Amino acid sequence: MSTSTSPTKQIRMGIIGLGLIAEYHVRSLHTISGVSIVAVSDVNPNRLQAIGEQLQLPESKRYAHYEALIRDSEVDAILSLTPNDVHFDIIRIALEEHKAVLAEKPLTLTWEEADQLKKLYTANPVPLLVHYKHRYGAAFQYTKQLLDEQKLGKIYNIQFRYLMDAFAPYRQHPYTWRHNLAKAGSGVVGDTASHIIDLARFLVGEFKSVAALLHTITPERLDPITGLPVKVDVEDLAAFHGIVGDNTVGTFITHKNAIGIRHDIEVDIYGELGTLHASLNNPESIRIVLRDLEHPGAEYESWAVPAIYNHTAYEDFVELARGKSVDRAPLFEDGYKNQWVLEKILQSWKENGRLVEM
Repeated sequence: MSTSTSPTKQIRMGIIGLGLIAEYHVRSLHTISGVSIVAVSDVNPNRLQAIGEQLQLPESKRYAHYEALIRDSEVDAILSLTPNDVHFDIIRIALEEHKAVLAEKPLTLTWEEADQLKKLYTANPVPLLVHYKHRYGAAFQYTKQLLDEQKLGKIYNIQFRYLMDAFAPYRQHPYTWRHNLAKAGSGVVGDTASHIIDLARFLVGEFKSVAALLHTITPERLDPITGLPVKVDVEDLAAFHGIVGDNTVGTFITHKNAIGIRHDIEVDIYGELGTLHASLNNPESIRIVLRDLEHPGAEYESWAVPAIYNHTAYEDFVELARGKSVDRAPLFEDGYKNQWVLEKILQSWKENGRLVEM
């Protein structure tokens, strides 16, 4: 069924994957005018019943398998919130049905799947937004404006840190699908590094090369059902560097063992005219210092972020589903190029951390 291009058409959403994060997405969608959630899908019957009842959906709109939901003629658009191993199949079927997709990152489990999707998407494109939600952070949107205005001049170095404490030992985080290579494809590389890769591409440009160091801090976690230890076969820390954009040196680190940092992304950008610092947790301002021969002693200033930067990925997705174009949105091509960087990070680590050209 074709997605309508009417600018005011009601968008009937179907949600696939009803883990705890789904409740956040449901609340976010309910804030957007002209959107209704008409169907849900999950392999867990308890979650399917709970969310189905919460949304007051009939049993006929609570699907045990995502394919039935996607092929439902009364569903216009799909929100996919599943483990990475089914991302490819969900998007593939949505392309067949020509339905808009708000896809979780990473785009697919592997590069080979992404490359196959590229061929299918090129032959039959649909409105598709990859949920790199952090590029919508107000401070990062303002940073993009300042860089486009050449406020820092040529950029020499960028440093990105995406840190959390969710996996810190005191939290005793149990084993989940994110710790399983077959389900996730990678650990923090696909989970959190994909976000700062997107931010770097959004702010500075394409990756030209990358070298990686991956590490597993916690090699076992307890199965939440059996209580027995299970081997973690993915990395939970990723550090990488490379050349980005116009010969800019980029350094990146991400992990979830940063005690005292609940959830933050920090970006430092060093250019020929000055330095800029932006943070996910400070959406109201950025810190910047600009120096030249006339102002050699200039100090850091706090610049307020304009109120115009208040859009969300959900709002942009609905606009795309209605046939509009949105400049800032991370689209299929962004997900595809991001997946290539993930592939090269994993390749670098397998080859003893050597610098890999893109």
